[in-house]
Amino acid sequence: MRVCITVGALLVLDGDAAIRYGFGMKRLLAGLGLGVACLSTGCKEDIDADKYVESFASSVCDAVIACSCEYPNGAQLDHCVQQLEVGGSSLVELNRVEGLKFDGECAQKEIDAVGSLGCEVLVGDPDAECKKPCKVWHGPEGKGATCTSVNGYDNCKQGLVCGAGVCVDPCAEADLPNVGEACAPQYGCEEEAFCDSRTTPLFPICVAMPGEGAACAETDFGLACAEDLYCDAMDSVCVALPGAGEECPDGACAENLFCDFAMNPAICADLPGLGETCDVGVCQQPYLCEANVCIKQRPQICGYYGGVPDDGMGPGSDPTINPGTDESGVDPTDTLDTGVDASGDTGSGPSDCCMPLETPACSDVEVAACVCAEIPACCAEAWTAECVDAVSGLGCGGC
Repeated sequence: MRVCITVGALLVLDGDAAIRYGFGMKRLLAGLGLGVACLSTGCKEDIDADKYVESFASSVCDAVIACSCEYPNGAQLDHCVQQLEVGGSSLVELNRVEGLKFDGECAQKEIDAVGSLGCEVLVGDPDAECKKPCKVWHGPEGKGATCTSVNGYDNCKQGLVCGAGVCVDPCAEADLPNVGEACAPQYGCEEEAFCDSRTTPLFPICVAMPGEGAACAETDFGLACAEDLYCDAMDSVCVALPGAGEECPDGACAENLFCDFAMNPAICADLPGLGETCDVGVCQQPYLCEANVCIKQRPQICGYYGGVPDDGMGPGSDPTINPGTDESGVDPTDTLDTGVDASGDTGSGPSDCCMPLETPACSDVEVAACVCAEIPACCAEAWTAECVDAVSGLGCGGC
């Protein structure tokens, strides 16, 4: 099942501030106004682009202050509003010049999403039903057309995304052969089936993956079993993944468990929770492994703004500045900067989810959660080229 989730947006700073905070120019241009998912049956304008910029900036900055977001030099309301409005207005002009069309209905939905987000951290659901994105900015290119990124947004039509340079429907699934039908080994079959080229090599057909207790299937890619099963190499039989407290000689465990090789023999154990050590590099959702300890992620809204630059405008000069850890009583381990900013574009060409990074995850929390559900190392170690490929490969977005 393909996954497609889009929410939120990411604050942009002016060029100098972006450089000071380590934000790349691509991220600067892509940051504000990423699309919110809606069923695009004809999104109609509710607000114009200028009103969108003003309302969005106000909503985000009010939430940033309300959530006591912590930054190196504090969170200042007037600075936040100014930076979002300046960056947003510039982006509006750039997108208009490039021929992108503004969609007021989805812009309003994005503003509403900021209000409903509160101080929470959204967790992606790999099994969620795919919804086509309704993008704040979109282009004229139809399905199958060549596409490019324009100021961080793809130029595909509403509801389409740019994947590998081509406009595609992010929710479309291939109509592959069913069980009993002729198949091509290199392209496979429907879900939970494989192309059996061993039994009848001249005329291979699709065969259902073997269930528990059945002999493992011999495929061109090795031994295989149905979902949630694995092949016991000793007996070549499909067995259930081991549960908590059971041995895991092959390193595989049931969902939400990991194989603890620190034990002898290795056994399946629950993923560590808040405050527990995480030598394995991952924690229970929605916690993050930081310095081998599971911590709370910063509120998602905190990633929309970078704080006051270090130019003498530090905390203490304005009553709207975030008071800081000592006065607010916020536990520092609750607000560590995980490097995961809140944007929300599944398919409109997000800032850095489509490029390898030396740090874990990428700026789009939903895309990162979707990818990391399948490849935990992408959020535990680094956002590698494999993670970038998985954005489109897993249906988490378009790159």
